[in-house]
Amino acid sequence: MSDLESLRRDIVSMVEELRTAMQDIGDQDTQETHVVSNARDRLRYISALTEQAAGRTLGAAESIADRLQAQRARAAELMGRTRSADVRGFLADLQEEHRLSAGDASEIIQAQAFQDLVGQVVNKLLVTVQKMEDGLVHLLVEDEPDQGRLAGPAVAPGTAISQDDVDNLFG
Repeated sequence: MSDLESLRRDIVSMVEELRTAMQDIGDQDTQETHVVSNARDRLRYISALTEQAAGRTLGAAESIADRLQAQRARAAELMGRTRSADVRGFLADLQEEHRLSAGDASEIIQAQAFQDLVGQVVNKLLVTVQKMEDGLVHLLVEDEPDQGRLAGPAVAPGTAISQDDVDNLFG
């Protein structure tokens, strides 16, 4: 068995494995010629949705953190104006709750940095998959002879001799 035949068998196996994985996630009608580009499109879609969700989460967490900080400052201001022990106790508790909640909002913001890393990895994978697909297509197209053509010497299209030229030569 030639190395080329072994390579082709490996490629067919990889495409089938990818096709099976695509069917497992809900794509029943993927043609073999489109299985890699379909997987790539799905990764792009997931990356875009994840980025949008992260943006919304960051925006909401930052908004919450800003409101908590403003409320904490207002509670501190009101604490200096009141003489009631109960109100002062409530305002102190409120400031502490706001401090803890602001810390939680900060955790959410920091956790969203993970999405950025995921997006970078997905985008690198997309580039790698594109390069692999291009290389495989080139390999398969270059190595597989066109069944509709006859084998013979390579002739540049502009320099080919027509049948009329041959007839004139012998005529």
